Amino acid sequence: VCTAASASAFAPQPAFKVSTALNNGKGAGGMFDTRDPETMDHEDPRKSISAAPSFEEYLKSRGGDAAAAAPAAEAPAAAAPAPAAAAPAEPAAEGGFTYGEYDEVMWDNAAKIDVYNKWDPSTPRSTRNFNPFETWEGNSPDASGIYPGENRYKDPIRPDISYAIMLEEKAEAEERNASPKAGSEPGCAGCRS
Repeated sequence: VCTAASASAFAPQPAFKVSTALNNGKGAGGMFDTRDPETMDHEDPRKSISAAPSFEEYLKSRGGDAAAAAPAAEAPAAAAPAPAAAAPAEPAAEGGFTYGEYDEVMWDNAAKIDVYNKWDPSTPRSTRNFNPFETWEGNSPDASGIYPGENRYKDPIRPDISYAIMLEEKAEAEERNASPKAGSEPGCAGCRS
């Protein structure tokens, strides 16, 4: 039985015919190439290709102005130096939900220390009242106190980091852990865990 199975491994394989035809605009998956600028009406509307709008029509449909967009595209903007300390932005309200004070702003150690200093462990946890250094399942929260995998999590704007900065932050974290805020025990109202 073993010899029959091993012999089939060396048997000639059937030749497969590789088609080099363009298939009249159809790709390998049977779908039409959407890069084809010509429109196509098919009895099945799912297979039809409609005419694409011009760039100006696209901008108008989005509420933009094509005339204003054209000069901006012609002149490349010079790279402005990043501000040393960005001011906290106004939070974006989304259906009654308010993002954190540093949403869409650099979420660096100075911002985290500011949020930590404002954090009240006895008050229920919210997007404006959380410990930015608290981890949950090995993850750190975003600028609104939301962890990866949770609804409304946003990847924060992170700064460049170096080994020297990491050592400074480690020393600051050890100092903070040596004298934690009063009432910040696990399970307190302002904690995730």
